[in-house]
Amino acid sequence: MKFVRKRSVLGVAAATASLALALTGCGSSPQAGKVGTEEDPVTIRFAWWGNDSRAKTTLEVIKDFEAANPTIKVQGENTEFSSYWDKMATQIAGGTTPDVFAMSGSYPSEYASRGVLLDLDTVKDQLDTSKFAEGTVDLGKIDGKQYTITAGVNAMSMVLDPTVFEAAGVPLPDDETWTWDDYVDIAAEITAKSPAGTFGTTPMSNDSFVAVWARQNGEELYTEDGKKMGISEDTLTKWFELNKKLMDTGGAPSASQTVEDGSAQPEMTLMGQGKQAMKISWSNQMTSYSGAPLMMVKLPGESKAPGTWLRSSMEYAISAKSPQSKEAALFINYLVNNMDAASKIKSDRGMPANTELKAGITPLLKETQQKEAAYLDRIAEMKIDPPKPFPAGSSATMEVLNRYNTDVLFGKVSARDAAKGVINEVNSNLG
Repeated sequence: MKFVRKRSVLGVAAATASLALALTGCGSSPQAGKVGTEEDPVTIRFAWWGNDSRAKTTLEVIKDFEAANPTIKVQGENTEFSSYWDKMATQIAGGTTPDVFAMSGSYPSEYASRGVLLDLDTVKDQLDTSKFAEGTVDLGKIDGKQYTITAGVNAMSMVLDPTVFEAAGVPLPDDETWTWDDYVDIAAEITAKSPAGTFGTTPMSNDSFVAVWARQNGEELYTEDGKKMGISEDTLTKWFELNKKLMDTGGAPSASQTVEDGSAQPEMTLMGQGKQAMKISWSNQMTSYSGAPLMMVKLPGESKAPGTWLRSSMEYAISAKSPQSKEAALFINYLVNNMDAASKIKSDRGMPANTELKAGITPLLKETQQKEAAYLDRIAEMKIDPPKPFPAGSSATMEVLNRYNTDVLFGKVSARDAAKGVINEVNSNLG
């Protein structure tokens, strides 16, 4: 990505060779204060979410790290995203929090507010961020403290299937000029000119997308203090109306099919089956949909009032109670700064924030992944400041939005009443 490299450094780079570290930590842990040796290494646990492919790659990277650091063993724990956060909550409550674990969305704020996350300034000598792109280190800061390190960067995007456009005889949109009204019209036209079962798009119900929508309308999803929603009732009403209009004009499938598509694995969605022309999506998910030659463009309205920002698709955190926090930091440092690790992970967790790693892996990327890299370059060139991290109490916002959006699509509630309901419910969660 054509990011400007960050000038400040979180910490001085530490050698990732084997180190004997006298540590203090949780007194109840059998590893508290243990000094690892090659004969008796310390063990850290690393938890993440993902499919079998991600798990296989991650375990390979773990083996490489262990070979370079023979005094440290890493126990990998992979969980499907749908159950990852429930598992984490259970482990935290039971005092068995992994040493290193993946985070995203509002969860860093949630966990930091509860004292679950380690202030990474305490392990700054093991974490080097000198080669990170401008602004990407700050993505992990909450109230001025560094709680996470980005595993990779992504952004909201519009994924297009040129084959569906061509078959319908509809020209591809110009993403420097198109509007949301254009999006609705194009979706309806594609459905009308395509075989039965193929659609222009499907509605997207996601809190980060609604945050983009809010920013395009001069608002923020949450207030500066994080105590309530910042998006107005009028702006949120228009978002619900957009989704309903997509269905009513035929550009999107029925409410029931939309719900079904929203819960399907990427390859089983309409986009994955080659039956959808446009899909609002995280940039790093494009390769998950299909082997077809998809492409990625800016969301409608971005040229007039840009709202999309570069975001951490996944973040790494360390448990505040880890007795091996320095070894945990060395492991994170390896994940985000080692070229061998990057050559295996590639863009699976988003594009590397380390500009040298990004340049190094670009030739290794598939065509669709290179398109993602080019798209993120375009977003970076817009120099849009990210919003503050989503606040504690907002982890349920996506579920609330989905529930009300479903009710709007099924005609159970008006767009206006849905907006009121969301704001009241989310504000209650934040309070």
